[in-house]
Amino acid sequence: MKILQILYVVAGLSLCTWAQADAAAEREAEKLLAHMDMEASMDASIAGMLDLQLQQNPALAPYKNVMVKFFKKYMSYDSIKGDMARIYADAFTAEELKELNAFYSTDVGKKTIQVMPELMVQGGQLGAQRVQANIGELQEMIAAESQRIQQLQQNQQ
Repeated sequence: MKILQILYVVAGLSLCTWAQADAAAEREAEKLLAHMDMEASMDASIAGMLDLQLQQNPALAPYKNVMVKFFKKYMSYDSIKGDMARIYADAFTAEELKELNAFYSTDVGKKTIQVMPELMVQGGQLGAQRVQANIGELQEMIAAESQRIQQLQQNQQ
């Protein structure tokens, strides 16, 4: 009976320590999101996504205001800040988040935040160019795999 009580106390203390570490990580994650200017980044992403949707489907143009209202309600920084902080807190320890915050406070860290979106766009464009330049090979590979699958299916019948 005494051993069981000791185990309960140890388990309780462990949970308290974990909760404190988790809270510290979430506080650091919130600081990181602020350093990364996540609110402006998300606003820009939502605007870009909406513009892309409207370009791809002009019939949605009359509903732009409704879509903006919806995105502000469910995708705004304020609506997902807590969830984003938890995601970062789950991925990094409080100490790691402190190190990231220190980095993003430097000139290089600030520059990283500014140039990273454009670098991602350029990387995406490079990938699209490479695929387009070699699309014939991909089509041949898909055709060969399709033939192989059909052959397997015929052999199983």
